[in-house]
Amino acid sequence: MTHRNTVELKNAMIETASKPAPVNRQLKIDALKKQQEAIRAKIAEIESRDNAQKRKEDTRLKVIIGAAVLADTALHPETRGGIVELLEKAITAPRDREFLKSKGWLQS
Repeated sequence: MTHRNTVELKNAMIETASKPAPVNRQLKIDALKKQQEAIRAKIAEIESRDNAQKRKEDTRLKVIIGAAVLADTALHPETRGGIVELLEKAITAPRDREFLKSKGWLQS
C-alpha cells in the first residue's frame, strides 16, 4: 500500500467515524423525545397538584370567612342588613339566589 493510499484510507476512516449513523441519530432523537414527554407529564402533574391546593385553600378561606360572618350576624343582628345588602348586589346566579332565599338571606 502506498503512502497516498494509506492517507486516503485513514481520512476515509476518520470521516466515516465522525459521521453518526442515521439509525443511531434517530435513536437519540427518539430517546430525547421520550424524555421531553416525561418532563412535560411531570410538569403537568405538579401544576395540577398546585392548582388543586389553590382550590382547597380558596374553599377553606370561603368557609372560614362565611362562618365568621354567620357567627357575627347571630351575635349582632344589626350587621345582618349590611350582609343582605352585599348579597343582593354580589350574588347574581339564579341558583345561588334561590338557595339564599330558601335560607332567608334574600327577599327578592
